[in-house]
Amino acid sequence: MPSPVQTLGLLFIGFYCQVSAVTFHQSPPSIVKENTVVQIDCSHNDNSLPFMFWYQQRQDRLSLTLIGYGYANSPQNYENQFKEQFKLSRKSSTTGSLVINTANLSHTAVYFCAASTHSDVVQ
Repeated sequence: MPSPVQTLGLLFIGFYCQVSAVTFHQSPPSIVKENTVVQIDCSHNDNSLPFMFWYQQRQDRLSLTLIGYGYANSPQNYENQFKEQFKLSRKSSTTGSLVINTANLSHTAVYFCAASTHSDVVQ
């Protein structure tokens, strides 16, 4: 008999890399319960990169899908399919968060943050 509480497995990659002397840190991997709020934090150490981008990579796809982007103290920009379910926030030019309002199985993916000097996006 199925359990009344379903568990949602979301893999959030603990992302640490150094590219051109910029270091990124992301929240560690997590497994969360369905219908909970999930927050993934990201930071980097370069004030000259004001734009932060968030991407989703689903298990069945090799490519990354842009969720949205923005810079500190400004409204964030979302791709249409992510507007209702996700919220992006920026605490400063080097820190930001991705929030999944009500996590469900369709959100199972690896999430990445990135930073840039401009908002030009290749999709």
